[in-house]
Amino acid sequence: MKKYCYFLVSTCLFLSFSACNTGNRQDIASLIDPASLPYLKNSKLIQVSSSDSSGGNNDHITIPPGKKATIFNVEGPGMISRIWFKIHSQDPYYLRRIVIRIYWDRETKPSVEAPLGDFFGNGFVYNQYVSQYLGMTSGGFVCYFPMPFESRARIEIANETLHEISALYYQINFQKFEAALESDVAYFHALWKREIQTTGDSNYVVLNATGQGHVVGVNLNLQSYNGGFSYLEGDEMIYVDGEKKPSIAGTGTEDFFSGGGYFSKGVYNGPYSGLMYKDDSLGRIAAYRLFVVDPIPFRKGIIFTFEHGHANLEVADYSSTIYWYQMEPHKPFPAFPKAGQRIPLRIVKPSGMTEAENLKFNLGGLKSRVADMSDYGPDWGENKQLIIESHDKSTFGLTLNGLKDVMYDLTLYYTKSPDYGNVELFVNGTKAGVMDGYSPYVLPEGKMVVSNIKNSGQTIELTFLVNGKNKNAKGYYFGIDGLNLVPKRVFIPGWYILGPFPNPRNGLKDRRGLDSVYAPEKNSNIKMVYSGVDQKPISWKYVKTPERGYVSFSDTMYPDELVVAYAITYIYAKTPQKVVLYVGTDDGGKVFLNDKEVYRFSGLRIAVPDQAEVELDLKQGWNKLLLKVENNMGGFGFYARLLDHNHALILNADQKLPIK
Repeated sequence: MKKYCYFLVSTCLFLSFSACNTGNRQDIASLIDPASLPYLKNSKLIQVSSSDSSGGNNDHITIPPGKKATIFNVEGPGMISRIWFKIHSQDPYYLRRIVIRIYWDRETKPSVEAPLGDFFGNGFVYNQYVSQYLGMTSGGFVCYFPMPFESRARIEIANETLHEISALYYQINFQKFEAALESDVAYFHALWKREIQTTGDSNYVVLNATGQGHVVGVNLNLQSYNGGFSYLEGDEMIYVDGEKKPSIAGTGTEDFFSGGGYFSKGVYNGPYSGLMYKDDSLGRIAAYRLFVVDPIPFRKGIIFTFEHGHANLEVADYSSTIYWYQMEPHKPFPAFPKAGQRIPLRIVKPSGMTEAENLKFNLGGLKSRVADMSDYGPDWGENKQLIIESHDKSTFGLTLNGLKDVMYDLTLYYTKSPDYGNVELFVNGTKAGVMDGYSPYVLPEGKMVVSNIKNSGQTIELTFLVNGKNKNAKGYYFGIDGLNLVPKRVFIPGWYILGPFPNPRNGLKDRRGLDSVYAPEKNSNIKMVYSGVDQKPISWKYVKTPERGYVSFSDTMYPDELVVAYAITYIYAKTPQKVVLYVGTDDGGKVFLNDKEVYRFSGLRIAVPDQAEVELDLKQGWNKLLLKVENNMGGFGFYARLLDHNHALILNADQKLPIK
């Protein structure tokens, strides 16, 4: 019981208040401190709600699309103590398209600005959870953050959906005070931000505030571009009062939300932190953290950030709502994104997709134009698509040039719309399929995949034929976002791997393991035993390359951070020749051919296929291919394949020729 009382008493840390109250002012602490429950209160509780004032049962309001409604507008001094909503909307993205804004005193700019779903915890889908101050329960939304104000409080709901809010039920409770607030009582703030596609070396910034206050909570909605959760390796980095180095530095995003292990145990709820939603198929996670006994005070300002993946190497969709108290005035908020740019990604397209507006179509007299798609969602590359103003039976084409691989897979991303027709796709003269362009709404979800396309003469010819339309379609136009052409990669089938060896460093950039010459570079006999990390004996182990091509050192070696490892295989060439090796490493790497260094990369990166193209000058007979990979933190492995058009090479780690 004592622990429970301590937990409740600690909630008073959310607000700054004077230890000595003078005059007849109601002490805020007496309302939120459970130990004060038996004591008489000097405030008056007032509820503002959507109750039917006529005495009927029509206890809701409606808000037309594109309109706003002020649902709370009261004079102070006072303190909001509870907000509860229930909403009926036909818009599938109402959680992101409906906006809540709260204004204190005489503000013309809001102190709270967030999509409705994100403010209460989850912008992806409605998913029940309960925390100490926020929750989504039984179809409702609830907030118990105490929100004091001096002269006035106003809450506005903006309907930026495509449909009427047919019913908004609400109850907002506040305590009316007789006297003014003390001078050090801070105001509640909340801000939503989003970075649809993280790029570059900079952290994702949740908050950049100036002034005096303290952070009390944050929720984070994440969606991966690669379907995995490696971005959770990113640390929180929080800079307080102008510190150049992080005042608070974490050990991983999943640890920040008290999950650990990439939230592998699934959804969980707690009073302070939790994972309220996870969808592995879409690479989505929504998590929250409340700083109840550990608020983050700042006196000059705060910059609250997360890495997106270790060293910001991961591409993902990040959005967040952060909650804090501070003295007014606050730093102006960034421009709030339009409704279309707030909705969740419905289709994740590869970051390397070729944009349609950059392709040279042979239109045969047809007209085309680049259209801004930002009002329809964030799913189109660079918020644009190419519209070809085609008609029934019209044709147009596209030639893909400069292709080196033998075979490719093609993914074409197109738009569905009320005025789009049916388009047949021919690849190198052979019909590959039909794209039905009709939808009653504009959607980015059109996708056609054509596999095993043979490359003849370093080109692939695409021909588009408009052939009819859905009976409900208004026209025959075709909208294309882009295409992704990926070679059919055949990876080197097997390796002997060896490690770990030390990767000593002096700071993040000065890592010496890559250029430290270890024994395998002098003698790579696969039967030898070597001395590795901590002088432990290590031996070569044979591994078969997985179908996806990634050879992971982490699966067989420990430790796997701040270490170096080797991989060796052999290439048999019947005649001297030059071939291309495609390689990708995590992190730095070297390539040796017949004991000669032919490639070096010393930076930090996540391995992907074909990061580097290395020319190999093969001699007749067996050629030794040795890879050296160094790791800092996180993933540890490589991809490697040869461009062998005529299938003339023999790849075998044991130097065995096929039995004739």
